[in-house]
Amino acid sequence: MKASTAKRKSAMSSLVISNFRLSGGNEVAELGPTLFIVIIMFFPLLILGTVGLRYAFFVNAARLAASTGSQCSTFLTDANPPKDCSAVNTANVIATQAASAFSGITLTNISCSIVISPLAGGAVSKQTTPLAAAADTNLNSYNFEVVLNGQLQPLVPNPRNWIFQIPGLTDPIATSARADVVFERTQGLNQ
Repeated sequence: MKASTAKRKSAMSSLVISNFRLSGGNEVAELGPTLFIVIIMFFPLLILGTVGLRYAFFVNAARLAASTGSQCSTFLTDANPPKDCSAVNTANVIATQAASAFSGITLTNISCSIVISPLAGGAVSKQTTPLAAAADTNLNSYNFEVVLNGQLQPLVPNPRNWIFQIPGLTDPIATSARADVVFERTQGLNQ
């Protein structure tokens, strides 16, 4: 009886040791494919998410600039600085502040204009100068349009020039955003 008990103990111990060795080898063998999947999937998604988030902040800067500028009493000439600045100056300040609040966004150009839409239908016109005459809200609708041009930096900027440049991965992405809002005060659009 002692011999059969000893055989069972040795058989069980060899089974436990062999199971231990098999499970340890599986983990090491699965490490390579797991790292490959993480690198292939995680980093591109992180880069795409970063560029998408920066673009959302860039578009929000255009929206804030248009919304704030549409509330001003004049278009190009400051009425009572610094309290009541023109729509163009206010939009420039707001867009610059909103874009510089987040890293990775470079603002290169800000364009502001009046968009005139006839209420009876017809061609829509756009101008970057004040109106020649006072605004007529019975005939036209007047919107304040802000167009921002800029660059979105990649997640990890490349200090060296590689053989190839990929926008968003090794080089900045050139982009633009546009927003327009109806003017709240149309009396000063000729100033």
